[in-house]
Amino acid sequence: MSMYADDTAAKWEPCGWGGGGWFWATVFHPTKDGVIYLALDVGGIAKTTDHGLNWKIMNKGLTNCGAYSLAVDRSNPETVYAATEGGLHKSTDGGEQWQLLPNTGPKQLRITGERNHSVRAIAVDPTNGNNLYAASPGGKVYKSVDAGQTWTVAYEKKASVQDPDALRAQFGKVNGAFFGGFWFPITFPEGVKPEACQGFGFSFKGEKVQQKDCYLTLRTTDGASYRSRNLTDIFKDDKWQDVILKAEDFILDPEYAKKNPDAAKKLAGGPNWSTVNRLDFSCSGAMTDAAVGKFGKFFFVDTPADGKSVFVTAKDFTAGKALQTYGNIRIGDAVPAPAHAVAVSAKEPSMVVAATDDSGLVLSEDAGQTWRELNTPKRASSAVFAETDPNIMYGSFYKDGIWKSTDKGKTWTRSSEGLAADATIREVAVSPVDPLEAYAVGSSVYITKDGGKSWKESQKLQVDLEGNPTRHYNGTSPTTNIGNPMNVAINPRNPKEVFISSDWRASWSGDGGLTWQERERGADISCITDIRFSKGHAYATAMDEGTLVTENNGKTWRQLWPLKYIPETSGHYWRVAVNTVNGVERIISTASPWNTKLRRVVYSEDGGKTLRDTTSGLPDYIVTPNTMWGQGHPRALAVDPNDPQIVYIGIDGDPSEGKMGGGIFKSEDGGINWKQLPNQPASRRMFYGLAVDPTDSNRIFWGSCGNNGGLHRTEDGGASWKNIFNKEQWIFNVLVTKEGVIYCPGNQLWRSTDHGNTWTQVTHFTAPKQIMGLEVDPRDPKTVWLSSDNGVFKTTDDGTTWQEITGNLPYNKPQILRFNPETNELWAGWVGLYRIKQ
Repeated sequence: MSMYADDTAAKWEPCGWGGGGWFWATVFHPTKDGVIYLALDVGGIAKTTDHGLNWKIMNKGLTNCGAYSLAVDRSNPETVYAATEGGLHKSTDGGEQWQLLPNTGPKQLRITGERNHSVRAIAVDPTNGNNLYAASPGGKVYKSVDAGQTWTVAYEKKASVQDPDALRAQFGKVNGAFFGGFWFPITFPEGVKPEACQGFGFSFKGEKVQQKDCYLTLRTTDGASYRSRNLTDIFKDDKWQDVILKAEDFILDPEYAKKNPDAAKKLAGGPNWSTVNRLDFSCSGAMTDAAVGKFGKFFFVDTPADGKSVFVTAKDFTAGKALQTYGNIRIGDAVPAPAHAVAVSAKEPSMVVAATDDSGLVLSEDAGQTWRELNTPKRASSAVFAETDPNIMYGSFYKDGIWKSTDKGKTWTRSSEGLAADATIREVAVSPVDPLEAYAVGSSVYITKDGGKSWKESQKLQVDLEGNPTRHYNGTSPTTNIGNPMNVAINPRNPKEVFISSDWRASWSGDGGLTWQERERGADISCITDIRFSKGHAYATAMDEGTLVTENNGKTWRQLWPLKYIPETSGHYWRVAVNTVNGVERIISTASPWNTKLRRVVYSEDGGKTLRDTTSGLPDYIVTPNTMWGQGHPRALAVDPNDPQIVYIGIDGDPSEGKMGGGIFKSEDGGINWKQLPNQPASRRMFYGLAVDPTDSNRIFWGSCGNNGGLHRTEDGGASWKNIFNKEQWIFNVLVTKEGVIYCPGNQLWRSTDHGNTWTQVTHFTAPKQIMGLEVDPRDPKTVWLSSDNGVFKTTDDGTTWQEITGNLPYNKPQILRFNPETNELWAGWVGLYRIKQ
């Protein structure tokens, strides 16, 4: 056997539950009854052959598992297209094998599927499968005449170029931050006397959208900062204006004054203009809508008061990378509005319609050569032709509802009678046999039987608590409403069969939408963050879903908590520990609730019958400095193997002024009350890496990432720390065996048998990738499993040789590996749960 033998016959079995995440797109097989494809936001593609009763993940060859749009080729029924975040994939064997089509990635043509952008983004000519259309989140519609091998731009809206010498700054809708800004150094203009200056100014043009707070801050050579009055009102005017700020328009920056109270007492009356050396312009607020401003020139105001001394223009300060940005801001041209959907007429395939975010519906009547903008609302999400009549078209327009044309798009009428006043419509689908029958999804599910004259709501769903035991939407009720429907598909062989992809649960109807049943068994899109075994039970934690248990080795699962939506405890769960205390199982898990700022520990002292949660001693705010995902999360949990009352958790993130930050926290009462260790490792940026040495409870290990990353050790219970391994700086995990042997995973696996004083390299991967999952057989320390981007590997000879056992696992990099000696099974968790006999 070679050092890295490949066991392609390794057979993993799914052992999780269905649902629990976002289903984004659905499409029926055009000729095989019962076959449906389903796109999952993190799990790739699922397929059913029995009308959704059972699903199988079909990801072989898929390079990205965030899938948002699907299409099938009617002339080649086994050909399926999947638009993912990584590009457009194609299967010619019904989803068994996938191939990424050339140049479709996000850094190339951007023929991708993306969250909230791609509705029905791929369309195949029903009469000629070589002709393929793709609506891009980048604002273009592409066409291929060779089944996706090459592409040309069929449609794009040319942006009008205005104010080419100005700097365009967009605050908001760039990332999740609540602030953003830019800064650059400035120099006092030559030939102008500082004593002659009366103020500071800039030319500006807004777009009538404001943020809550906008300030211009001037910094001086002596380190002082002066903040202007709130400038949010300047965004109201969409015409050029000169904004002039005098000394009375500035105050000493409150943050500077707070940090430098003695210096603040001596500074008053506004900035000394001659010492100004840096400008900072920032906005903050909810930033749910982007505020855009254009900056032309910056200047000091000279004598007389209306004079101007220009020292830098937009062209100047964008050159040479002098300008720096931070937070939620985009500098430069506006991002093209996305194209969300494209459709081809079955009766007249030369007719193609696309839904765009700034021009409404655009139509081509010559197979994409020329296009015209239709007289519809300007923000469109989808469009569809009636199968039996090319004159009839429907379009969806978010808050503007549903519109219909009966003359090939020449004229349109609003068709929204019966929709809720605040309804948001994402997609419309028309029956393949009756153009009067259509379905609409968005904030709810609507059906029309009279061609859109009236719509009726139909969203009551019979849940399947055995197939999907998570209870976020329904609690203990056997029914719930279809949550956030994303996509609706109609069976071309049986128009009464309809399938809706939505949040948390997927919905099937066999009676034309009168009733709905939950159907996603096997379509597992849970993000599993931990697995533990105890007394014949298996426990799992999952992002969004909570903590669950199975008593029958994964055949069925039961939710432990939360049993309904609870603001204090519903959210992302990270780790679980199960220990027997006084004959009863104590279960502890860590959580980041969605809607509170407090990270917490949820625990049960009676085997899961009742639960409590605690934040005692944990940070009372969201930690942000030096974190892995922008916020600190309690991703690490370790129970002292020698005393179940002693529990440690790890939250990533550094302290800030007056705030405790993350790090390692200790409980001496089984997880109820916590104290931050008074001394912390050199880096608090971490993921899962926390372990207590079973041979010495005072010896604790902490794996960290980035600057000062590596493996840290304390031998005195946390009183002092030492970095004992820095050959690699990204240590996502750490494992200590019952014998005290330490495994430290980076891009390679390292081992120490002397408590971390010396290290041996265990793997020698030629193309190393970050190792995440790590497990050792407790009965045989020579047997070790690991997972990385390269797959799952096993050694039975202490690392001398390795065997790849990825096999049929639908993703290469499970974050969690746990071995159950009671069943001789290795379990893998991240996107779903799988197990394999060992």
